Amino acid sequence: MTSARITAIIPTFNSERYICDTVESVLAQTWPVHEVIVVDDGSTDATEQLLARYAGRIRYIRQTNAGPPRARNTGLAYATGDWIALLDSDDLWVRTKIEQQIKYLESHPACALVYTDMKTFDDSGIIEESVKVSRNLTLPSGHIFPQMFAETLFQTSAVLIRRSCLDGVGGFDETLRMGDDYELFLRIARHFELGYVDAPLVLYRQHPTQGTRTWGKQLQHGVPWEFLVLRKIVDRYPEIFEELGRHKVQQRLSKPYVALAYACFAEGDHKNARQLMREALRHWPTNFGYLRYYVMTFLSPRRLERLRATYDKSRRSNGLQRDAEKASARWHSTGS
Repeated sequence: MTSARITAIIPTFNSERYICDTVESVLAQTWPVHEVIVVDDGSTDATEQLLARYAGRIRYIRQTNAGPPRARNTGLAYATGDWIALLDSDDLWVRTKIEQQIKYLESHPACALVYTDMKTFDDSGIIEESVKVSRNLTLPSGHIFPQMFAETLFQTSAVLIRRSCLDGVGGFDETLRMGDDYELFLRIARHFELGYVDAPLVLYRQHPTQGTRTWGKQLQHGVPWEFLVLRKIVDRYPEIFEELGRHKVQQRLSKPYVALAYACFAEGDHKNARQLMREALRHWPTNFGYLRYYVMTFLSPRRLERLRATYDKSRRSNGLQRDAEKASARWHSTGS
């Protein structure tokens, strides 16, 4: 692996605030990156002007705005490296990210993709020192398609992918506005072995305009983005129903609806929350937790708040009563 050539692909759109820090984190890698390709997806801010300072150190490609999947595929079309590293234009790499992934691959040559743990941060500093630890995740290696189907295990900026693997499974699905990375990683996991480096080597930026907080809350073709991705995978590999169990697959298909329903419910949008919970129940009708939330969507936010206040008051009262009973028991148990 000492001669491994790495291509870093960074799609960007109106990221003038972050893009230079992102590029600098690539150029500072202890394992030299063979080429850095920045695909500008039609930015209207100062992104292009800011990147001019890196002339000769990066390859800048501008295209008409078409979304992240098209930008990533454009980068792949120009890439000449043996390995492809993906990086979103608001994230950062730790200086040893590529080096540690290469070291892992030297002892695991069958791997087609290797990913890492992450930190999260915002303008105030580090939020999570390790996503794995703070979210109690199990991040596996090997043939891990079942685990990846069950949940999204890693983010785009954490991966290093063998180019020949991408040539085999194809690029990003340009019909997806969100989740094109997850869909591709599921296809890779279906056919290849994956590896995990147990270190937080990516800094995943949190900010109000990131895709998961904007596009991620919108329906794609009338369904949550994650459901659309999972449905595409199930349609491509129908044998999954038999391998994983039809009931488990249906349960998994229900979860994107629930996640979006909870978001709507928290914002007081009970009508859309109700519609989403109805779809969740269609896939998992025996889930009584889903049913409870579905019923709650028929209550107005004000009525619901009153019930919560009554419940909290009752719980506090019961807690005080239990404390009094425990104190009384302790007193009598130590009496003369």
